[in-house]
This record gives sequence, structure tokens and C-alpha cells, in this order.
Amino acid sequence: MGSRSASRRKPALIPPVDADPVLDVMMRELRRSMEGFDVPGSPRPYFMGYSLRRVHSLRLRAAYGSLIRAREDHRAGIYCEVRVGDHHFDNVIDAGLDTRADERESAEWVEAPDDLDPRALHVALWKLGQLKFDEALEDYYDHKKAMVSEYLRDEVDALTREPPLQHREPLSDDPFPRAQWEAMLREASRAFLRHPEVHDPGITLTVERVHRWMATSEGTQVITEDFFAYVDVGGWVLTEDGVYTEAAQQRYARVLSSMPDAAGLRALVDEVLAELSVMREADTPGAFIGPALLAGQAASTLFHEALGHRLEGDRLVARGETRTFAHKLGQRILPAGIDVFDDPTATGPDGQPVWGSYRVDDEGVPAQRALLVEDGVLRGFLHGRTPTRHSRQSNGHGRHDGLAPPMSRMAHLTVVGRPDRAKRWDELEHELVELAKRQGRKEAMIIVRVHGGETSTQAYDFQVFKGEPAEVWVIDVGSGERRRVRDVELIGTPLAALQRVVAFGGEPGWEEGYCYAESGSIPVSGMAPALLLSEIEMQQRSTHGFHEPLLPPPFADDGSRGRTVDHRKRGRRRRS
Repeated sequence: MGSRSASRRKPALIPPVDADPVLDVMMRELRRSMEGFDVPGSPRPYFMGYSLRRVHSLRLRAAYGSLIRAREDHRAGIYCEVRVGDHHFDNVIDAGLDTRADERESAEWVEAPDDLDPRALHVALWKLGQLKFDEALEDYYDHKKAMVSEYLRDEVDALTREPPLQHREPLSDDPFPRAQWEAMLREASRAFLRHPEVHDPGITLTVERVHRWMATSEGTQVITEDFFAYVDVGGWVLTEDGVYTEAAQQRYARVLSSMPDAAGLRALVDEVLAELSVMREADTPGAFIGPALLAGQAASTLFHEALGHRLEGDRLVARGETRTFAHKLGQRILPAGIDVFDDPTATGPDGQPVWGSYRVDDEGVPAQRALLVEDGVLRGFLHGRTPTRHSRQSNGHGRHDGLAPPMSRMAHLTVVGRPDRAKRWDELEHELVELAKRQGRKEAMIIVRVHGGETSTQAYDFQVFKGEPAEVWVIDVGSGERRRVRDVELIGTPLAALQRVVAFGGEPGWEEGYCYAESGSIPVSGMAPALLLSEIEMQQRSTHGFHEPLLPPPFADDGSRGRTVDHRKRGRRRRS
């Protein structure tokens, strides 16, 4: 399994490419490095790749009719991958999940010149490449050392063989309509002046245009452009029992024309203010266990945390991972009638790219739809260029943030309920109540939206996931009355949660946002139908109670001091 035969083999020369200043510099330095990185007695590089991301970003934040943040900049960063050895055995162990790239010396040399001057860029690539080669040699011998004391039973090969890709997109440098957006945010945020009971309100607009260049020693040459924009409107209220409770609304766009206009922005503010008013009067059920109905957006988050991360192929070869589904290929893991796939090429109802979509992944492989579950049976995994026992080819899901090594990640995780088994929302609600009655429960729960979630897949930790609900209702089984509740979070174990799905259907719901894992923070999205679960567990989220500020906000101070504070209630929260 060593690399003796390949370690001294002279690498093939890279064919020339059409003129592009950035790609030209990358390819020239790749040729130099592939020929010149030669340490006697040590393996040579068999693969190298450079990538560069240049990001034009704008971040605006407004509150109380004022623009309190306005930051616009251009920044560029480079990434280099060096593989020494051969396709069967090289310097990468555990699929690179424990690389900790931000702690290495090379992390200090990832900046590229803002103006992309070819000479300065060439020097930056040269410096980073040298450091990455040194680190690759160190990792290679660490990998060899691990082979002495351990049997790495899940390793197959080191790197898949993929055909070189030529893909180039036009790049735009059009300015953002900053003045227009600033005026919109100022005007919409004036509404908070009428609501002194809302704490720390704000409207945040974040926009990024990302230009990406990639070149590899295999001959892959890629240029892409992506646009990401999202609006976040939110605020907090303090409840009677001293809990700060949040309400927020987000909108995501991949094209400029899909961003909210002034009327849309005001509508988002109104939604948040109305929800905060409701949340201020809502109570908390404390701990809860019983049947629950999850609307599509909440169900999508559940699948993302409980299932999606455990189908990332790199986790099948890393020693520190539990490999929850590694031996379940061909076995039922979900109820019949449910299909799951991840499709980076997906578009939304408007025909525009979804938040997690892309054309080429971060390893130079075309984006592809990956079938994961068919009729409830596990059929596949998400794969980058790390081979596993289940696949020796990438399906275009190698992704990263530009610093950590790419790994297999979700893009647009899609859950589909087959029509012959799907049910309407009203039917699901009826089944929810009947299920609670059969279990002898007094209450059942409906989760409409969640803020986000998290999970752990490592063998060292407990196999759990957690979700932070944003809109939750409790139904009284006897009377049918429902009330809004707050201050709870969803907890569970992945296998148990998936096995408790008893029905599905209704209008699919969408989720969009950023997902953080070992390869960094990346944009992801997903969609799923509503799910009826026979049982979920909720726990109270807050751990501290707070008192109201002694003074009102300055804009709402009329000079009177009629309010009194019961100091005995400070720091105390109501027991459930």
C-alpha cells in the first residue's frame, strides 16, 4: 500500500490553457512546483491544486432609522492542496477531517493581493505552495506511522481519479446599489422607534459576489461567479419570567432581482414586531415529551441534522466518526414512501438557483444530484474525492470555506414524500391529536419553524442533535385549543427520531442558511414535507432570568418615573 514505485516518477506536464491572468499564474506555478518539489528520499507530489476566491462584500445594519454599520470591501484568499505519494496512499488521513488548517503555519499565508497583480499573486502562490508541501511531507510520515500501530480498516484509496474539467463563466464587477439599500434600511428601521419594548432590534443586509478560480495539475481549469444576499430582521422582548425571547425573519437571494424591495422589507419588520408581541405573552411548557407535527421548514432542519451530516462520505473513513449508516446500505432507514436526494443543480420555483446550489464543487468536479434514500431504503452517500468502500468516484459534493480542506457536504438536501402515501395538513393534524389520545397524553405539539440546529457525529460524543424552534404551538388534546409557547429546544438521537416518523405530507417547506462543519461555513438549503412523529422530546432552553432595564430607551423617555421594580423578582425565573 506504499508509494515506492510512484515516489520518484516524474509528474506529467500540464497542458497550456487559454489566456486568463489568474489561471495563467496558477498554471505556471503548478508546473514549477510539480517539477521542483523534490526532496531526496521523500515522495514527490502526484497532485496539486490552487484556488482563489475574490469576494466583493457589503454589510449594512440599521436600527431606529439610523445606519449603524456600513462596511464594503474586496478581499482575496488563496488555497493550495498538495498530495504526495500516489492515488493509493498519500499524506491525507481520516479524509482530512482533523487537519485543523487554521492552526498551521500555512494559514498565515493565504491572502492574495487585492488587485490580483500577477507578479504579487505568483509570489503568494509560491510561498503557500512551499509551506503546503512541507506540511504534506510531515502528514505523509504521520500517516505511515499510524499504519504501524493501527489497522485503518475503512481506508480504500487516497484520491479518486476524475476527468479534467474546463468550465469558465463571465465575471462581473458592477457596483452594488448601496445608496438605495441604505435608504431602504433606514426607513424600514424607523418602525422600531414606536416599540420601546423591543430590545436590540435591527435589520441586517449582507451581500457577497464571489469570483472563484481553480487550477489543478490534472488540467482542470474553472472560473465561476456566485451572488449571495440575505436580509435578517430581528429583535428581542423580555418576558414576565425574565427570559429574552427572539423573533426573526430572513430572506435569501441568489440574484439581485430576488431581493426584497422597500415594501417587502417593511413587511418583514411588521411580521417580526407582530411575532414579538405574541411571544411576550406566550408561556413555556418547560420539558415536553409526546407526539409532534413538524411543518416543512422544521422537518427539513431535522433531516439536515439527524440524517444529512451522517451521509457525508468522508465520515465513513475517518477514525473519529461513528459511521452511523456505514453498514446500512440497502437497508430501510426511513418509512416507505420517502425519497431523499441532494441536488446542487436545483432551482427554486422562480427558476433561480437555490441558496445551496453551485455548478462546480470545490474540488473541480461538476455538481451532480446524489440519490441517498429511495422509498425509505438507504441507497448512497455524498462523495467528494475521498474514496470509500461504497464509491470510488466523486458525485460533486466536495466543499469548503476556502481555508480548510474540502470534504463531502450537503448542498440542497431534498426530502420527497411519494403522493400515494402523502397526507394533507389537516389530516396530519387530526392524526396528531388521535395519536396523543392513544398515548394518554394531554397535549401535542406543532413546530412550524426553527432558527437552526446542531449535531455531533464524532464517536467521542453522544449521538444527539438539537434544534432551536422559532414557532411552536401546543394543542390541548381535550379541548382542541392551541397556545403559542416559547423557550424550548428540540433534542433527540438521530436513529430514534427517524424511526418515529409515522406520516408525512402537506406543502413542502424550505430552509436556507449557513452550515458549519470541519471544512468551514458554507451556504446550504433544503426542502421537506411535513412530518408526524410519534414522539419528540423538548427541554427548556433558558438558564437565567433577567430584569427590565431601570430606564426606558432614550427615545421613549417622557421624564416620568412611574415604573417600579420588584427587586425580589430579579434573576428569578418561573418554575415549570
